[in-house]
Amino acid sequence: MRSLIHYRRNLRATGVAAAAALLLAACAPGGTSEAGPVPSKPVSTGIGSEPVTLKLLVTSGVDVPFYTALGKLFHAKHGNVTVKVENQDYATLTTTIARTLAGDNVPDLVRVPQLGNLTKDHLLLSLDPYAEAYGWNAWPQSQFASTRVGPDGTQRGTGSLYAAGAGFGLTGVYYNKALAQRLGMTRPPATVAEFEQLLAKAKDAGLQPIMTNGKDGGSVYPLQNLMISYAGDAQAVQDWNYTKPGASIDNAATVKGATTLQRWGQAGYLPADANDIDQTRAPAEFIKGNGVFFPSGNWQAPNLDKTAPGQFGFFLFPPDVAGGPSYAMTAAANLGIPAKSQNADVAAAFLDFVQTDPQARQETVTLGGLVPAGPTDAPAPTTPEGSAVAATVNAFQELLKSNGLVGFMADATASIHVNSLVPQTQLLLAGKTTPEAFAAKVQSDYERDLGR
Repeated sequence: MRSLIHYRRNLRATGVAAAAALLLAACAPGGTSEAGPVPSKPVSTGIGSEPVTLKLLVTSGVDVPFYTALGKLFHAKHGNVTVKVENQDYATLTTTIARTLAGDNVPDLVRVPQLGNLTKDHLLLSLDPYAEAYGWNAWPQSQFASTRVGPDGTQRGTGSLYAAGAGFGLTGVYYNKALAQRLGMTRPPATVAEFEQLLAKAKDAGLQPIMTNGKDGGSVYPLQNLMISYAGDAQAVQDWNYTKPGASIDNAATVKGATTLQRWGQAGYLPADANDIDQTRAPAEFIKGNGVFFPSGNWQAPNLDKTAPGQFGFFLFPPDVAGGPSYAMTAAANLGIPAKSQNADVAAAFLDFVQTDPQARQETVTLGGLVPAGPTDAPAPTTPEGSAVAATVNAFQELLKSNGLVGFMADATASIHVNSLVPQTQLLLAGKTTPEAFAAKVQSDYERDLGR
């Protein structure tokens, strides 16, 4: 998607590595045969001099120009390596990734939306030897928590490492500064109730309160935040995301969150055709002024700044009680090395490069709209003062202090997003299911996916 235009005044944003709810110690290199294969020969941090075509398979949209730019930077440093970027849309990649990695034409690096059974079926390499070789084990380990998988091949948050990424996605709420000012908003809402008051004011003023892409899952973002806000903490959702035994979201907080989202739809706070709006149309409508608020992720920020400099702000979704902790869904833009990769050493070198090279880290912010991963002492990218990008980076720093990073429910299992969360949320907004039935159905689908 889109490069960021430059402004005269820049502020310095600390591009530190993410810290999640659990700080994990590094796992010893090698992994286990149950969890997935390790490289069949000793790993090397060398690139060599022979010509190499490094094949990347990523998702359509912002991933393509972002990884193309990173590939050019890598080629400039290693002239014998040409990075070839191919892409599939999110739904296709999610549903076909196992078949792709088991086939004959296997990429060297693949965007991994969910790990699913990829480790259990030995389709991804364990990165433990590379973590040892490159020194990733000395970095803050929380940034790797979501891509560690235990020996059972199911539970995340512990075990061997299977993916790493250039930076972290972050969700919150964008707002149109001019329209918000018309509502009398002088600061971000401190509670869910205050947010609802602003939504009511927007509706009364003839404005569209919220823009969202219900067709492909954007409406799940505010729902997950509501669930966490009403619960008062993220533990239940995080346990669910990491498939901890006994984890469940069939609870009062989920029902209350689903009730609120459904009420917002019925009140006209969401577009009447929300279930027909996708992730391409939603930001375009928001840019045109069709929506005071837009719950989405930091990957939207570069294009918002490019299209309408200084016109959009960003805040973290508010808690239920004033002064309560803020939480946000975050996930690394993860790349895994397929077990069949022909260039695993070069692929690992690329992973290290995008997290440590100063120019690559800058592109992670300005092109990818992501907060850079990597070591805490890595160079900090700059962001334009007053920009949406700067607001998302500052929000990430706030989350680091409050330990408020939570995984996406969409990543809990390989099919939960496409086969359960999206259709069930659509039914909820259409009034064709109840909040209680929603909570029970999503939990049932989750148990089915895990074979429990």
